[in-house]
Amino acid sequence: MRDASPQEPGLEGRTVLQVLPALDGGRVSRLVLAIAAALGRAGARALVAAEKGPLIGELQAAGGEWIPLDARTRSPVGLVRNAATLSGLIGREAVDLVHAHARGPAWSAHGATRLARRPFITSFHTSPDATSRLPAIASWSLARGDAVLAGSSYLAGRIGAAHGVDAQRLAAVSPGLDLSGFEPARVPREASVGFRLAAGLTGSGRVVVHQARLDPAKGQMVVIDAVRLLVNGGLTETVFVLACEGIERADYRARLEQRIQAQGLDGIVRLVGSADAGACALVAADLAVVASTEPEAVGRNAIEAIAMGLPAIVSDDGALPEVVPAPPGVGAADRVGFRVAPGDPLALAEGIGAGLSLGRGEHAAMAQRARAHAVRFSRGRMQEDLLGVYRRLLIVRGRAKIAGNH
Repeated sequence: MRDASPQEPGLEGRTVLQVLPALDGGRVSRLVLAIAAALGRAGARALVAAEKGPLIGELQAAGGEWIPLDARTRSPVGLVRNAATLSGLIGREAVDLVHAHARGPAWSAHGATRLARRPFITSFHTSPDATSRLPAIASWSLARGDAVLAGSSYLAGRIGAAHGVDAQRLAAVSPGLDLSGFEPARVPREASVGFRLAAGLTGSGRVVVHQARLDPAKGQMVVIDAVRLLVNGGLTETVFVLACEGIERADYRARLEQRIQAQGLDGIVRLVGSADAGACALVAADLAVVASTEPEAVGRNAIEAIAMGLPAIVSDDGALPEVVPAPPGVGAADRVGFRVAPGDPLALAEGIGAGLSLGRGEHAAMAQRARAHAVRFSRGRMQEDLLGVYRRLLIVRGRAKIAGNH
């Protein structure tokens, strides 16, 4: 029988410290709260060092403890001061493992964990070449974790190439998206009706939705040109909605409107603003399109679409192939959408045409597979992934201690 000794520690009774700039209500803060809640359920103590923010109450309600830290500092003096503070905290609170979620906190936590000989985990929540006003050494520290985590295999590969991180330390984990609102039955009827009114959807024809922020890299122009090709080929009774998330960019929106007019697609391609985007747009759709012309690090829009049970036509680039399995990577029976060359209107038109050609039974089966696949990107799966990484590193540390005692 295998010896269940201190060589294989669990999380019960352990103390895990997460470090991030602030509990400010953003996406990363929400992930940190979810991890703290999962640690509490596993019997661990969850500490979070960060600047004050509106989520402190939620953290405490989830069983976590907030430690004040000037974690937004960009000054070298501040980073060194934080390293000393974290070093003292690790010793005083008997911290077993530290997880840093940003460049500055990673620099400070790296120094503190090396002194204390504690496992150190880092997470890249943005592209490794994203701009930063922090010293270059801070970005370097984010790649120095005993485990370096990314929200997709594509992003993990980018990190490895950019920072020379060996494969043994790299791990692709679930991006932890909150998909609870992306279930058709949970979308309020009034929100769905509001979207249909905003998009002018009064008939019973098919609806194809492209949902993304207003940005040329998201491929709205490619969609418009692809629709023109489909209409030239005889497509009728189908409306295409460009649902625009986030901040309104009047200049780019005007260019899209001009392109729609120039292509003679008034009434066929329709623009709606951010107030009418989200799950209420997807619940009205028969098909989703994600036409990004630059690689997506995670592919949130595609994940939300498949969570709603929509077959998705996506650019075959970045993390999107991980989100939408399709031949030749998988068999036809495992397909959840169609992948096309990015920036190619003809390829996109062919992909949309294939999606619209699905029979009712094929569409239903693909929708079921899509919903099942979306679970891999959910918050619950992220919690499982992270706790697994924590356990693995604590096992390694336990074995190292035992080896050191002999």
